[in-house]
Amino acid sequence: MKSFPRLCLIRHGQASLGTDDYDQLSGLGEDQGLALGERIGAEYAGLWEVWSGTLKRQRQTLERVAPGRAGIIDAALNEYMVDQLVRSAVEQAEGLELALPGEEAFADPKAYLETFLKWFPEVLGRWQNATLNCERNGLWHEFHRRVLSPVERWQQQLESGSSAVVVTSAGVISTITAELLGEDLAWQRELNITLYNASVTELVQDESGQWQMIRVNCVDHLAPESRTLA
Repeated sequence: MKSFPRLCLIRHGQASLGTDDYDQLSGLGEDQGLALGERIGAEYAGLWEVWSGTLKRQRQTLERVAPGRAGIIDAALNEYMVDQLVRSAVEQAEGLELALPGEEAFADPKAYLETFLKWFPEVLGRWQNATLNCERNGLWHEFHRRVLSPVERWQQQLESGSSAVVVTSAGVISTITAELLGEDLAWQRELNITLYNASVTELVQDESGQWQMIRVNCVDHLAPESRTLA
């Protein structure tokens, strides 16, 4: 059993894509959270604190990962609004020279998830280079700065001998992980769309203070049929 303190970044369980309330765990998402809780309980036997954003799907996952723990709730860990980025991309597609998925994909995003996952990095890339304007999300560099703001506190926590278990979302995890490992935005975008629900990404600082990856996007606690991307 590992005993050194780690930064553990967890993506929330499956939410309710295609319903009136996406920000709500599905039945499968609840089961994923419980399986994740069993893993965390077994692997993190020492000191650890749990963190979460304020979004419902994040907090519901936290309740299953760490039942009985209050957790540190920090809005800095909230995801950008994907639907607003997509809406802005559609409105600005001509000026951005951005090809759009067909109308059938927008009518049933759950059935056409693979189509959107292939398309979304182009949207994200245009937001990152500031050619896509999205009033609701603001600027990419503002999101980037916000989600990295808890890192200093996590470093202090690790230095004190306590791990940090952080329940958040794919955009947040991929941004933090890319920054700490010195990866570029293309790497971040690829990780963003490939992170599974209830996946575990773990990092640790070496003696020189450099971040090292232990594992990324790990879902060996989930049965193959329970592994989902949205």
